[in-house]
Amino acid sequence: MIDYRQVMKFEKKNIEKFLKDFDINYERDVDYTLVALDGDKIVGTGSCAGRVLKCFAIDPAYQGMGITNSIITRLLDHQYEIGNNHLFIFTKPKNIKIFADFGFSLVEETEDVALLDNKIEELHKLLKNIEDQRESGAIVINANPMTKGHLYLINEARKQTDLLHIFMVEEDGSTFPYDFRYKIVKEELEEYEDVIVHPGNDYIISKNTFPTYFYKDEKTILKAYSELDTKIFGRYFAKALNIKKRFVGSEDRDVVTKNYNETMERILPEYGLEVVEIPRTSLDNEIISASKVRALLKERKFEEAYRFLPEATIKALKSEEGQRIINDRL
Repeated sequence: MIDYRQVMKFEKKNIEKFLKDFDINYERDVDYTLVALDGDKIVGTGSCAGRVLKCFAIDPAYQGMGITNSIITRLLDHQYEIGNNHLFIFTKPKNIKIFADFGFSLVEETEDVALLDNKIEELHKLLKNIEDQRESGAIVINANPMTKGHLYLINEARKQTDLLHIFMVEEDGSTFPYDFRYKIVKEELEEYEDVIVHPGNDYIISKNTFPTYFYKDEKTILKAYSELDTKIFGRYFAKALNIKKRFVGSEDRDVVTKNYNETMERILPEYGLEVVEIPRTSLDNEIISASKVRALLKERKFEEAYRFLPEATIKALKSEEGQRIINDRL
């Protein structure tokens, strides 16, 4: 008889070892894991990280016994018990049917990954609420924190479109929490009548929260992440807002950003979008970057860091909340 129970912290090493046999990583953001046991033997597992279900594996000798279904059912029950009703699954396309049987709908898929949603009507509701048929452009930013480089990109984009949409990436894997970052961007851009700042949402995906457990090599992970995020943006957001241009800053050093820009240049034209790359700006012959600012803040070189920042960011960093984040996270 198969028993199911929650995994305790001291047992996680056993789950890591079990998943390793399937070339699956037990990701650090997991906050709840269920294990299927035949006596003392682990024969299956599945986990949750926030509202995302992940890290599934079943011993081949026990497949076909309904263990996957039992694990998914119990994970869903757990999520509902703690008040999480809107859930997501990133999985390989071959597994779409398994999760569809539990009420999950396909948002988008690529060759390597699929995103499923158990309340896809929330996506359509979101799109309906922001729908705008004025021709426009868009920028997606993390702003960790917002720099003069972000402001330069925005102002250069404004010269090339009558209406500019700014999408914030909503995740707290960054140094500065989402709410803190969003308030800065909102305050800095409030005077611009031709700019609309959109709160983050579940469908603008961050590399920091994109599951990587079912792929071993970084190249495939970057490809899967950038293609999925780009296709979701083109299929849903660009259509709802009549976006014709996606503006990006040029990138030669950061592999993730460079790959993402190249992916957009390849995919977004299929959705009627032009990708416009704007050269990054510099100060005293030094490229302005959020990573440079974070490094200076970590070294407590505040005045030097402030040279690269707009007023709203400086104000936020000097606040009690800003100082607490710097002391706790840097």
